Amino acid sequence: MSPRQKTTFTYEHAILGFLIEAPMHAYALHLRLVESPIGNIWHIKQSAFYAIVVRMQEAGLLLAAESEDDGRGKRLLVCTPLGETIFGQWCSAYVAHPRDMRIEFMAKLYFCTIRGPSAVSALYQQQSVRCQQWLDQLVIDPAVDYYTNSVQRYRRGQIQATIAWMEAGRPIEY
Repeated sequence: MSPRQKTTFTYEHAILGFLIEAPMHAYALHLRLVESPIGNIWHIKQSAFYAIVVRMQEAGLLLAAESEDDGRGKRLLVCTPLGETIFGQWCSAYVAHPRDMRIEFMAKLYFCTIRGPSAVSALYQQQSVRCQQWLDQLVIDPAVDYYTNSVQRYRRGQIQATIAWMEAGRPIEY
């Protein structure tokens, strides 16, 4: 197991986000996940997806209600109030680490665009502040060894590129 801290983005957040939009059967939800625009940043196998859905039900984030739409008694997944709260907190918070920008921030941005311009604006604002904090905390000391210095220069460049990307990509109407 890696000593690195686990990212805060999980498939559960995306599942909650899609179920907040509309309750769905598990198979339809899996298709929605993999065929949505965020399917460009990650994917999940169907068997792993079903296991996550079961864990989410056990945790009280989802309910499965019987439906009679096709006579087979399929279960319709519904997000619970607890699930909505957890999703809202996740969606509105900045990502904690620069490495999380590629997947977690993009997922948050996707769901914020659904929530509306104020959600997008708030996410960009919070994340911009956090990116500047990352940059301010990263001290490059030329007295340290070459390798450490190179890694820190690389990280600084990544953070600067992220800030530039955010400034250039922030929609004017948001």
